[in-house]
Parts: sequence; structure tokens; C-alpha cells
Amino acid sequence: MSRAAIVAIIASSILPFSSLSLATSDADLSHLGEKMSGAFRCAIYAGMSKDFKEQKRLFQIGLNAGRDYVKGMKSSNQLDYKEYSGDVSTDFVVGMMYKDLSDKAHHEVRKNRDEQMLERWRDSDAVKREAERSYRNGNCSLIN
Repeated sequence: MSRAAIVAIIASSILPFSSLSLATSDADLSHLGEKMSGAFRCAIYAGMSKDFKEQKRLFQIGLNAGRDYVKGMKSSNQLDYKEYSGDVSTDFVVGMMYKDLSDKAHHEVRKNRDEQMLERWRDSDAVKREAERSYRNGNCSLIN
């Protein structure tokens, strides 16, 4: 086997595991955004379900995908957060996205429509069960 063929095999084996921060196509960015969103949302569900190991795993997946997503958006000039006192860090933007997704996930699990529902959601076991249901329905265990 030639040296070029060996290098090509090694490069193609490593490439899927390398960082996607160079992703610039709309399809790549869309995939990263969806992965970040799903992982962060599922991390919230796992935390509300008291599964802290899974929460940490999903948060890390979301953080990595979020960083790659924001870097890709910045490099393709599709993201501009300069209104926040100049150029902001990638982690700041990812943190803002996490906060937004976290608020939405908490609201979804704790939705209070009337007094009867309000009383039900004061019960922490009911919140935990609803978070577990959201985790299952979101296929969160499949995110990697």
C-alpha cells in the first residue's frame, strides 16, 4: 500500500472525530444548531429528573456543538453580537443560547395553566416525572 493511501485512510478515519469548528455550509451549521439545542434541552430534563451524570454528559455535548456552531456562524458572517459592548466571546454567545433554551425547557416542564395545575406542579415528584417524560419523548439518550 502506498504512503499516500495510508495517509488518506488515516485522515479519513480521524476527520469524523475532529472539531467541526470549520463547518461553514448551511447544512453543517443547521445540524450543529439542532444538536446544541437538543443536547441543552435534554440536559435540563436530565437535571430536573435528578440524573446529574446524564445532565453533565448532555451539557458537554451541547457546549461543544454550540461552540462549533457559533464559530461557524461568525466565520460566515451570519452572527453578530457586537451590540453587547463590542466583540463578545464564543462562550458568551453559547451561554446566552443555553439560558434561552434552559428557560424554554423549564417552562415546558412546569407549565401552569390554572390553580389545579399550579398545585400539581408544587409537588417535586410531579415535576420529576414530567421531566423524565420529556427526556424520553425527546429521545435524549440517543444524543451523542
